Parts: sequence; structure tokens; C-alpha cells
Amino acid sequence: MTTVETTDQSLIADAVRDFARKKLAPGYLERAKSSTFPWDLHRAVAELGIYGLLAGDEYNPLDQEDFVAAVQAVEELAYADFNMANVAIPVLLMSSLLQQHATDTVKREWIPQLVSGDAYVAFGLTEPETGSDAANIRTTARAVDGGYVITGEKTSVTILANASSILLAARTIRGGVDVGVSTFLVPLDASGTVKSTVADTGWAIMGRGVLHLDGVEIPAENLLGVEGKAFSRLLNGFDFTRPLLALTGIGAAQASIDETARYVASRTAFGSQLSKFEGVSFPLAEHLTKLEAARLVCYSALDKRNRGLPHTAEAAMAKWYGPLVASAAVKECLLLHGNYGYSQELPFEQRLRDVMSVEIADGTAQIQKIIIMRERYGLDFVPYTKKSRS
Repeated sequence: MTTVETTDQSLIADAVRDFARKKLAPGYLERAKSSTFPWDLHRAVAELGIYGLLAGDEYNPLDQEDFVAAVQAVEELAYADFNMANVAIPVLLMSSLLQQHATDTVKREWIPQLVSGDAYVAFGLTEPETGSDAANIRTTARAVDGGYVITGEKTSVTILANASSILLAARTIRGGVDVGVSTFLVPLDASGTVKSTVADTGWAIMGRGVLHLDGVEIPAENLLGVEGKAFSRLLNGFDFTRPLLALTGIGAAQASIDETARYVASRTAFGSQLSKFEGVSFPLAEHLTKLEAARLVCYSALDKRNRGLPHTAEAAMAKWYGPLVASAAVKECLLLHGNYGYSQELPFEQRLRDVMSVEIADGTAQIQKIIIMRERYGLDFVPYTKKSRS
């Protein structure tokens, strides 16, 4: 490991590693080519207790909230099955947001279902017209007696097809006045909600979708936090999920390097083991070093989160650099296996398509670089107009 572990963190990491390599790794490739969500495995992961790590004292197997333990668990899942690791991330985020900001009624209904793996809560921020410009959200929530009426569209929603509800951001209108962006929990069986799917090249078991909302009525208790004050909560959530997403790529890349090291040590060419050629061993050494550097940035960000310190820049660094080096490492491993590596019999082509997805999710590389410069050097390095920041 790359940080000093507590006993509890070590126990959780060991338990997840043992489960993931025995139960998840053997079926990764078959599941990755299927669009069927593996509810049985999702519930089995839940039984390890990791989905409760950020859900409050009632559900947390540890004495306190521990973001490093969560990230260790996610990396161990990703080593065995990239997609199951990415299934875990929204559960951790949603349980944390609900625990901190939801009403007691919403907490009682949804947190137990989340941490047990019996239900999924999706996350809706991105919209077709705004992309990463979340300040210009167009979905509206009109305040009415007893609640809100929501109209708009959310796109690129992970696991939408299998979600029971969605936590979404909407521009809130009260008495004809725009009071800002608020966060709402919307049941997906509500009248006026329509789902459609997006065909992706990876992430098959999760899938992405588009959600259309046409006059969807929700009660006032489904508002999370203070009306018109959603951004601080949503953006703080990204500081948590970005290092986790990076580590799913890093975990998959580490598995690829380990498999390739075993392969080249067992193969011969020109009278010698492949592993003895510098053209083979040196690239692997370079990728191992870059992966370790990226891993350290991720753990540094989550360690700061554990201690209540600012970590927005580090989270963005992790999200930019981790997927970049992970994709390059998996591609190198594919090439070192030659024609066989390019086939669908080995996991490299699937991992490459999967890992590339985290170069996009939660903001592209360009967005992360803007965040890094803004956090370190201020608004002179932010290419937004005053209007778009309002």
C-alpha cells in the first residue's frame, strides 16, 4: 500500500481483495460484454460492509467515516473487475450525500436500500446543452404548494436503467424568481419520467441513459439541504469521486501489468525469455512508476478529505493523471501480448475500452486542468465569463 494503514483499513482491504479475486475476477470478461446488471454480486459486495462506510454510524462497520478505507476497497474491486468498482462509487457518494443532507423521511427510505445493495440511486447533473458547464443548468424545479414540479432533461446518467430514484440538480423557481440550483431526490417511477439508453463502447453492465422529466411532482421533503444552495454539496462530492474513478483505472491497469509480467517471463524469443529484453521490461517499469505516482496523488487527496483539509486541486490532479497513465499502461500490455492480446480471449481490449471511460466521467482532462490552475493560481486562469459563473 502507498499510505500508512490503520488496522481497520487493512482488514477491509484484505477482505475485499480476497472476495474480489475469488468471486469477481473470474467472471469479469463475460460480465463486461453483457448489459445485464449483476444484482447478486452487487448484494454480495454490500455484505462486505463497504457500502456503509460513509452512510452514518448505523451502517458504518468502522468507528468513524473513513474515505481512505473506501478508496482502498474500490481499488481492490477494480483490480478484479473494473465495472463492479464503478458500480460501488455512486453508492458511496449517494449514501454520503443522503446522510448529510436528506430529510429523515428520505434517509429512512433510501439509505438502507443503498447499503444493502437492494436499490440504486442515480446521479443527474449533466445536461445535453450544458455538458460540464453545470452553472447553466436548464432543468427547472417550480415550487408549488407542498413540493416542486420538475421539468427538463439529464443525460449521461450512470446505471439509469437499473436505478429506482435519482439525485438531481435543478434550477429552482419560487414565485417566478430564480433562487438558484437545488438538489432533489426523484423516484423514477414518478409520473412524467421517461428513460432512454445510450449505447457505449464499455461500461456495459452499468450503462448510461437519458432521463426526460415532464412536470414531475415531488414532495417538499425530497429537497436535499437548503433551497438554491446545491453547488457546494455537488462539487464537494466530485472531490471524493474523482480520485475513486482514477483508482478504478489504476486498479485495472495494475492487474494488466501483473498479468503481463507473468506472461513475458514465461515466453521465449531469440533464445531468451521475453522478460530479459529491455524493450519489454523497461516499458513495464515506466508504467509501474507512473501508476504508483498516480495512486499516491489519489490517496493524498482522500487522506486530506479524512482530515477535513481542502483537496479540490489534488482530486482534479488524480482525475486527470490517473486515467491517462492507466489507459497507456493497459494499451502497452495489450501490445506486449501481440496478436493474442488484441483478441477478445484476453481482457486487455475490454479493459482499455472500460478504462478510457474514466478519462471522461466527472469531467474531462481539460476540465481538471482548469480546476487545478484555478485552485492554485486563482480566477485569472479560469476561461469562464462572469455571466456563466453566476
